[in-house]
Amino acid sequence: MQVWMTVAAWDPQFPITSWQIMLAGGGLLFIAGLLTGLQRKNRVALQRSPLTDELMIYLSRIAEAMERQAERPSGQQIAEMIERRIAQQQRNSEASAAAAGAGATPKTRTVAFSMFGREYPEKG
Repeated sequence: MQVWMTVAAWDPQFPITSWQIMLAGGGLLFIAGLLTGLQRKNRVALQRSPLTDELMIYLSRIAEAMERQAERPSGQQIAEMIERRIAQQQRNSEASAAAAGAGATPKTRTVAFSMFGREYPEKG
């Protein structure tokens, strides 16, 4: 700040005022912006390089993963399929029990195992 004050003290007869300097600076900024805007064109040049090849590999892997994800059934569809299988197994077991006789036990039965391989007694 003091430098500017001392400049004025050195040469009080300086022919350019601060207003004129500010106006000239604004004009130069305007011209620079205009030239930059006129020079800017949308040019894209993609040259083949190991980096672009690697990017294309990654993008193709992402696209394939998304396609596989889209082909999978939704959670609701999976739940419906499981319910249908359970109902079908119950119908099959009822049909085999009816065919074997009214009081006979079925030849096969399902056994529930824990994660350690131990049997759980059937509740019922």
